[in-house]
Amino acid sequence: MKFFESKIKVSRMLSWTGNARSSYYYRCKTGKRGRRPSTHTGTRDGNLVLNTSIVIAIKFILGLEFVDYGYQKVGFYLRRDGFWINDKKVYRLMTESSLLCNSKIAAKSQGRRYVQYYTQPQEAPLKQICMDIKYLYIHGAGRNALMLTVLDVGSRMNLGQLLSWSIRKHQVKWLLGKILEQHQVEGMTIRTDNGAQFVAHLVQEFLVENQVSQEFTHVATPEENAFIEAYHSLIERVIERRYEFESIYEAGMVLNRWKNFYNEDRLHSGLGKKTPRQVWDEHFSSVEPVGPPIAVKPEEKSRPASAALYSLDFFGGEAILAQKGEPESKKRLTNIELLSSY
Repeated sequence: MKFFESKIKVSRMLSWTGNARSSYYYRCKTGKRGRRPSTHTGTRDGNLVLNTSIVIAIKFILGLEFVDYGYQKVGFYLRRDGFWINDKKVYRLMTESSLLCNSKIAAKSQGRRYVQYYTQPQEAPLKQICMDIKYLYIHGAGRNALMLTVLDVGSRMNLGQLLSWSIRKHQVKWLLGKILEQHQVEGMTIRTDNGAQFVAHLVQEFLVENQVSQEFTHVATPEENAFIEAYHSLIERVIERRYEFESIYEAGMVLNRWKNFYNEDRLHSGLGKKTPRQVWDEHFSSVEPVGPPIAVKPEEKSRPASAALYSLDFFGGEAILAQKGEPESKKRLTNIELLSSY
C-alpha cells in the first residue's frame, strides 16, 4: 500500500481490501499498559509529598508495638493523618516495598549446598550423620528446654546430645568438636535444616576445617531429615509421655540413661532387630582401623548405676555430681558437661 499512497488515498485502498483504518494505523506500544502510577500523594492542606515519604510513614505505622496491619488498616491510618490516598495505592506501595503481611523475605543462602536425595543413604557408620534440635518441656520450670542430638544414619547410633535452655552456634560447635575428637571423619556428610545455629558461619567454617561436608534440607521439608525426625518422635513417645521433669538437670540425667539404653540395648527393626552398638561393632571389627576402631563407651556420668548412689550439688556456679560416701573423689562438672553426653 505504501507504493500507491502517493497516487490513491489510503482510505480508498482500505475500502478495497476490507481492512479497518484502526488496524492499519495501529502501532504496538512498549512498556506497561495503562496510565502511569502517580509519584506523589496529596495532603489535606493542599501539598504534595513523594511516595517514598508515604512508604516511610507506612514503615513507621508497622513499626509500632503489636501492630500487624494489612493495607486496608494502614490506609485508614494514613487518611486519618491527613493523606489523600486510597487502599489501591496503599496496596501498591506496600507490595513494592514488601510490607504486606504475607510478603516473603528471601533468605540469603549463598554458599549453602542443599540435599540431592530425598533421604540420606544408609551407608556405613560415620558416613552420613544428621543433627537437629527438639523442644523438651520442663514442668518444674514451666518452660521448654532445647535438646540437640547428633545421630549416625548407618548404625542409628546417638553420637552426642546436649540439653540446654538455649542452643546457639557456639554450643553446636562444642558438641560437634567433642564428637569429632573421638571418631574418624573421612568422607563424612552431615545433614541439617536451615536453623540459625546450623547456617552460622562459625559452624560451617568449623566443619570445613574438619573436612566434613554439610548439606541443608529445603525449607519446610522435615521429611528430608527423616532419621532425626523419627528419633524425635521416639523421644516424645518414650520419654515426654512418661516423665514430668522438675528441673533441667533431672531431664539431663534421664536423657543420658536413655542414650545408653538406646545405643546399647534397644532393638531396631530397620537394622534387622539389632542394636546400634551391634551394627557399629560389626562394621568396625571387619575394617582395618585407622583411628579408634570402636566407639568410645558412654562416660560413667551418663549412666549412673543408681540414682541413690549420686548426689547433685551446686558450688561456685557449677553443678557437682558426687558419689555418696566418697567426698574425696568428687568430680566437678560444668553445667554444659552435666547436661550433655557424647
